Amino acid sequence: MTKMEIKQSFDYHHFKTITGNRNLSEKKVQNIINDINTGLNLLPYCPIIIYNDNNTSYIIDGQHRFEVSKKLKKPVYYIECEKISLQQIAKVNSRSDKWTNKNFLDCYVNIGIKDYVILRDFIKKYNLAYSAAIGFLMTGKIAKGGIHMEEFRNGEFKVKHFELADKIVNLTTSLFEIYNFYNDRYLISAMHEIYDKGKCDFNTLRRKIKEAPNEMNKNSAKKDYMYNVERVYNYKNQNRVSLF
Repeated sequence: MTKMEIKQSFDYHHFKTITGNRNLSEKKVQNIINDINTGLNLLPYCPIIIYNDNNTSYIIDGQHRFEVSKKLKKPVYYIECEKISLQQIAKVNSRSDKWTNKNFLDCYVNIGIKDYVILRDFIKKYNLAYSAAIGFLMTGKIAKGGIHMEEFRNGEFKVKHFELADKIVNLTTSLFEIYNFYNDRYLISAMHEIYDKGKCDFNTLRRKIKEAPNEMNKNSAKKDYMYNVERVYNYKNQNRVSLF
């Protein structure tokens, strides 16, 4: 086995961050600086990881430690490894949960994967939770966690049901935008099922929501939302209409 050698350098311009890697957190940089200023300098024991390409050292891991070294004019401690792609870096980080969902999304958007650009715009348009948006666009229904999130982190996310997802989320948003739970995954899932049943006149539902806005509440399950929507739909009706 080749022994890994920790090297050091003051040539800060020789090191480059990789396009698409996580954005720097100034708070994290300052926290490391504060530790060093109070006597806890772990930089020599936690080298950054780089690979060399065309006489430039690209930082795979440790960009915050690098930034601290540069700000404090301290040596950059580093270990060299073989060249690795940004997508591979993201996969490595998915195993350790070091990256947030936004980190992964930004990463794959920056390297030009179209499906992730669509996902970013979809989340931004409707202010959705990542897992809800990912599940709906991939499978055609609201899903939570599981294999879909793993595929997302691994760069394997694919948009397969955009038209359906956009239709249902847009419908839900337009109907319930006056409520702070308009983007609740369970409400969206409930509206998806109600839409599929084909029994709801959504213009009527829109009118009933305006007539009785206080009848609609935040719920913690899809079925509860379905019953709630049906109750609003039947507000002041002489004959009850079943929506599902």
